[in-house]
Amino acid sequence: MISLLHHKGIAMTRGYKGLPIVEAIYKCAQVNTDDYLLVHEKTADIDTFKNALPELHHQAYFFSNYNHTHEDFGYVEDGPFLNINKKVRYPTWLKGTAIVCIHAKLVTMTAFSHASEKDYLYWLNSIGRLSRPLGVLNYQIPTAIQNEKFKEKDLYRFVKQHYKTRWVFILLLCHLWYEKRFPISSFIKAFFYKKKDLKIQIQELQKIREVDTTINFDYDVVIPTMGRPSYLKKVLEDLNEQRVTPNKLIVVEQNADVNATSALDFMKKKRWNFEIIHEFTSVTGACRARNRAISLSNASWILLFDDDLRVQDNFSDKILGFINEGKEKCITFSCLQKGEVEIGTSFKQWESFGSGCSIVHREIVEGCKFDMTLEHGYGEDVDYGMQIRQAGFDVIYAPQIQLLHLKAPVGGFRKPHVFPWHNDPIQPKPSPQIMYHRKKNYTHKQLLGYKMVQFFKTYGVFDTKLPWTHYKKYKQAWEQSEKWGTQL
Repeated sequence: MISLLHHKGIAMTRGYKGLPIVEAIYKCAQVNTDDYLLVHEKTADIDTFKNALPELHHQAYFFSNYNHTHEDFGYVEDGPFLNINKKVRYPTWLKGTAIVCIHAKLVTMTAFSHASEKDYLYWLNSIGRLSRPLGVLNYQIPTAIQNEKFKEKDLYRFVKQHYKTRWVFILLLCHLWYEKRFPISSFIKAFFYKKKDLKIQIQELQKIREVDTTINFDYDVVIPTMGRPSYLKKVLEDLNEQRVTPNKLIVVEQNADVNATSALDFMKKKRWNFEIIHEFTSVTGACRARNRAISLSNASWILLFDDDLRVQDNFSDKILGFINEGKEKCITFSCLQKGEVEIGTSFKQWESFGSGCSIVHREIVEGCKFDMTLEHGYGEDVDYGMQIRQAGFDVIYAPQIQLLHLKAPVGGFRKPHVFPWHNDPIQPKPSPQIMYHRKKNYTHKQLLGYKMVQFFKTYGVFDTKLPWTHYKKYKQAWEQSEKWGTQL
């Protein structure tokens, strides 16, 4: 790791002294092509920072100290990367300037699109924002905590260059409506900048340096099911053919009819290569079922599965290989329906989480649970993903590990659930579960940005296209959602 010192954006290290830090970084990367660069302020606590870094076994990492950059990004970005836990290593593209760790190859790959940028804070956040969807793993380390914000003109410029153009208008509307200000100069100047683009050879950056093939891979499988015995049987048969079979397969079968009996007799009629734990209950709900099944497992890894999936016989080998190489604690697989084709080839940080197509380490399930407030509603998988990030882990999407999702037309958790607001004259919008999830997991300005966007998306759904009447009805529906979301 090569150290590069700077003070207020000017390099201080011999050989680069006096250069703007962005220029110095590019020059340093050209000389030290196979090294990570540690770029830091003179007073920064680099020892604490280094100790918080994971094993750098590939070149697709990008770290910085904690820095919020600008809370107004919440108006335009709807995702899990803004509500940052400052106490853990958190996955986010936002960057600070006090301490940065980036590989020289990644720096070199950005030269065509970013070498002319003079503002160090802007340069860091631009590369972070563009590289994360491509497969670079971006994190903040909870040290050298900063509150170094973009200037207003840079905020508008950044939104114009890194988001779809409509978000510049949304940002302006949010400033007008929520903050009663009209930054017209910054708004107009933003349109003089072209959209930023980043092209990198992500496969080269993601090459693993070493592979530990001696990992002890023991796992249990958790499956909630309802009314799909023929589909579930195929799942068990697929898992039974794996080279590395699970220790336990834990099935929570649900049937709302209190007089019903199990429909899974087939599980007793065949000899399986794993222990089966079967629990039958008349209490329905995916959150409860998964939490209950997880509580009955004791393996190092828990495979969260749906009951209508099909996998090939090398499925477990692919998981083992990915865990060996990536050293990740939470992996979500590519879940495809018939006829769909996976276009991704490289792993990446994922915005969501697949509650029926993921594997998680025991460290995660010991600190995270599916939120019962979201039972029979929406968002329990996204919420679980947020819990994982807040606990200091990450959700990695692995497109090379693929499942076939049959989307069974029968059974499952598709029976309509009657909620307390069902007969209210004013129906909540968005659903109270969505409101609860957003207030719990996103920043306040993200909620306000979502509110602004939904105002336009719902235009016409209240049986009126008169702007003032729509606003009045939308406001009432939103207030209903907030009321019921709080009661949930």
